[in-house]
Amino acid sequence: MRALTVSIELPGMGKMAGRVTIHDRLEAAGGRPSGFDYLRVILATGVVFFHSVNLTLYPYASFYSLPNLLLPFEPMILPMFFALSGFLVAGSLARSRTLVSFLGLRAIRILPALLVETVLCAVVLGLVFTTLPVGDYLKSPVFAHYFLNIIGDIHFYLPGVFAANPFHYVNLQLWTVPWEMRCYLAIGVLVAVGLGKRKGLVFGVALLVTVGIFVHHALHHGFGKYNFDTPGVVLVQSFLYGVCIYLFRHRLAWNFWVMAVCLAAFLLLTSPMFGAWGAYLAALPGSYVTVYLGLLQPRRSAIVSSGDYSYGIYLYGFPVQQALVALFGRPLMPWYLNFCIAFLIVVLLAVVSWHLFEKHANKLRPALFGFEIWAIGLWARTGSAALNLAKPAAKDE
Repeated sequence: MRALTVSIELPGMGKMAGRVTIHDRLEAAGGRPSGFDYLRVILATGVVFFHSVNLTLYPYASFYSLPNLLLPFEPMILPMFFALSGFLVAGSLARSRTLVSFLGLRAIRILPALLVETVLCAVVLGLVFTTLPVGDYLKSPVFAHYFLNIIGDIHFYLPGVFAANPFHYVNLQLWTVPWEMRCYLAIGVLVAVGLGKRKGLVFGVALLVTVGIFVHHALHHGFGKYNFDTPGVVLVQSFLYGVCIYLFRHRLAWNFWVMAVCLAAFLLLTSPMFGAWGAYLAALPGSYVTVYLGLLQPRRSAIVSSGDYSYGIYLYGFPVQQALVALFGRPLMPWYLNFCIAFLIVVLLAVVSWHLFEKHANKLRPALFGFEIWAIGLWARTGSAALNLAKPAAKDE
């Protein structure tokens, strides 16, 4: 309790001697802590790892029935991804002049790699693994609808692809994309009501979301069977709490013991002990754990200094693992071999994706900022004109 008392500054309290805040850590790292770079790669690798187990063992056995020290960490991966995103996106929003540049920068980061991955899966992977004649495959409406993935309308199947696999999905990992877009929509709404100026309101909204979905779950589902799948609303919760931590970064301490307590709570709430509802309460402690780890400052290696490969690892992991299952079958390829081979291929694809597409998409930034300046000027002119029209006409003398 003493650690909590020392670490959390309430409104009106003075700064405590020797207390390191989250803001202090950000400043010390020049706004770019290397911990977040490593954490992104670790979390993306974790997604590939757990998918390799599910794809190769289901339905004959379940990874969750195996004694494995890594099992408790599986429900933490995606919420931590979204908490990390919320914290960093809040920083990006603070640096953006308007929502135009903020949303534009999000699109520049997400859409180019998603476009390339969608085209490669549909045109290359699909043609190799489909059981249909090429003409039937290309004429199928399922094939045409698959390209809607580029704009976030997610479709998981291609005609005749992976038909003999236990799972027929091509890209199940993309189920998080619509939830990510909901997060950006949520932060856009919060900006409209004064994000940054009403920090307490933002935190109140996050708490209200938590209470609302908890009550909804209790009323409609009870507190019964444990669900291993992370609910999408938990991702939004984690994102919002990541935003809140950034907003209160001057007051929140960067404290190991607070992190340890939050980690214990995170692990406990996402465990089968708490049934299906614990995950809804785990987003807040999990978000603090994420930010604490992200603010660590290990020395940058070539893994993170040469590019951000985490997004590519996340995008290509599932299709590559499905392809390996289709090629070699599960009896010939145990989960650990699937993971090792898939990870090597996926890292290569991620490196190529970054250096050929994602990095060069950043060249669109000047055009985006130019458009933003034009939009601001247009709004100023039309807004002034509208105000002038609204004024009553001057009376004749």
